[in-house]
Amino acid sequence: MGKRLIRIVQSALSARTEELLNREINVVLKSNQTFFGRCQKIENNLIFLQDQRMHRHTFAFTQIDTVVYDLEATF
Repeated sequence: MGKRLIRIVQSALSARTEELLNREINVVLKSNQTFFGRCQKIENNLIFLQDQRMHRHTFAFTQIDTVVYDLEATF
């Protein structure tokens, strides 16, 4: 099954929050740190992420460089 990487830059985050909810995402910070987990909720320009070890992380949109997620291709 094919997959496509979808990248959302910081300036487009506000408009595309609905497609990130309850999805596994990679959050790349401006400091080049990357966090992987499930997006729990998004509110007040904050992303709430829970990683696979059940740790919770909160990121302000101003900290984020890019959000990346996989989308299953139709082929």
